[in-house]
Amino acid sequence: MLKSFGVRGDIMMNLIEEAIKLESDLIRINSVNPSFGGKGEKEKAEYVKKKLLEYAKNIKNYELKEYNTIDKKGFERPNIVFKIDFGRDKTLHIISHLDTVPEGDIRLWKTNPYEPYIEDNKIYGRGSEDNHKGIVSSLILLKMLLNSNIKPKYNLSLIFVSDEEDGSEYGLKYLLNFEDEIFKKEDLIIVPDFSSPEGNLIEIGEKGILWVKFKIYGKQCHGSTPDSGLNANIIASSLLLNIYKELYSKYNIENPIFLPEYSTFEPTILKNNVENPNTIPGYVEFVFDCRILPEYKMEDILKSIDEIIKNYTGSIIKGSGEYNNITYEILKKENPNFTKEDSEVVKELSKAIKEVLKKEPKLCGMGGGTVAAFLREKNYNVAVWGIGDGTAHQPNEYVKVDNLIDMAKVYYKILEG
Repeated sequence: MLKSFGVRGDIMMNLIEEAIKLESDLIRINSVNPSFGGKGEKEKAEYVKKKLLEYAKNIKNYELKEYNTIDKKGFERPNIVFKIDFGRDKTLHIISHLDTVPEGDIRLWKTNPYEPYIEDNKIYGRGSEDNHKGIVSSLILLKMLLNSNIKPKYNLSLIFVSDEEDGSEYGLKYLLNFEDEIFKKEDLIIVPDFSSPEGNLIEIGEKGILWVKFKIYGKQCHGSTPDSGLNANIIASSLLLNIYKELYSKYNIENPIFLPEYSTFEPTILKNNVENPNTIPGYVEFVFDCRILPEYKMEDILKSIDEIIKNYTGSIIKGSGEYNNITYEILKKENPNFTKEDSEVVKELSKAIKEVLKKEPKLCGMGGGTVAAFLREKNYNVAVWGIGDGTAHQPNEYVKVDNLIDMAKVYYKILEG
C-alpha cells in the first residue's frame, strides 16, 4: 500500500511506466491553440476523460462534468472537472491546461516535436512540460489513490482547461461562469504551471501584464526621394528607444520576491508595411510587453507613455491615420495578483515539499501570467507550483520522468495530511 511512500517496488515501477505512457500519448496529440493556427484541445480532452474514467472504476462518489464552449472560429473548447467527494468540507483543486503553443522553427528541434523521444530520464516533445506535467502528475495521483488506504484530508478536484496560452477566454474564464458549482473560498487550489528544478519554489504572486501596440503613420515614398515623404521607421525607432529608456529608468523599484526582481518593458513585435528595399515606409507598428511590479499602478505607466508621445505629436490623436500620427491600443491589461503567505494552500504545499522532496520551500513571484490570476482576482488563494527545468515554449522541450512522479507524491502528501 502507498502509506507515507513505503511503496512496493512493483507498484512504483508501474507508476513510472504509466507516467511515460501518458506523457508519450499526450505528446502525440497535437493540441496547439486555434489562435495560433492549431486544431485545439478536443482530442486531448477526450484522451484525458477516457483515462479519468478508466482510473475511477474502483473509486466511489466521483463526478465528471464537462463545461464545453465554442469559440469564434467554430472550434469546440473543452473544460473538464473531475471531483471525488471524500466527505470533507474543503477540496484540493489541481488545475492543468490542455492547449499548447506551436512548435516554432522545426529546424531547431532534434526530433519530431509530436513524437516522444526518451533519453536520460527526459521525455522530449511539445507540451511535455507545459502543461503535460500538470496533466500527467494529476492522473498519476489518481493511480496512487487506487493503491492506498488513506482517508484523505480534502476532497479532490482535477480540472483540465482550454485556452490558457491565449488568455483563457474559453478556458478558466469561461469556467468561472459556474464558479459556485466548482469552488469554495476556503478550498485549496494548486496550478502546476510553474517550474523550478528542485521543486522548492512556490509562486504566490504575478506581476501586472500590459501589452501595448503602437501605430506610427508617416508618408510612404520612393527610397530615392526621402524629402517627399516621412520615414515612419525613423519615428518608430526613436519612439521605441525613448519608451524603453524612460520606463526602465522611471519604474526601477526592485522586489526580491519576484523573478526577475524588477519591472520589465520589452519591445516584441516590430513590422512596417513595405517589402521592397527601395520604398520608405509610411506605417510602422510595434508592441511592448510590460510586466509590472505591484508597487506601481498601470495608469501611471500609461500616463508616462502619453507624455512621451506628446513630444512627437503635441497631442494624442485617436486613429485617424493622418500624416505624422502616433496612436496606441492596449492589447492586454491584467493587474498584479497575490496569494496570502499564511494561506492554507501555501502552508500545506510547503509542508509537503519539505517532507517529500527534502527541500526548504521558498515563496516567489514571477512576470509570467497563469490562470491563477483570474482566481486570485476573485479572492481565492492559489499556489502555482511544479518541478521542471523551465523548457516551456522552447525547441526540444522536455520533462523528467522523476519530476512527474515527485509532483504526484507532493499532492498525495497534502491529501494524506
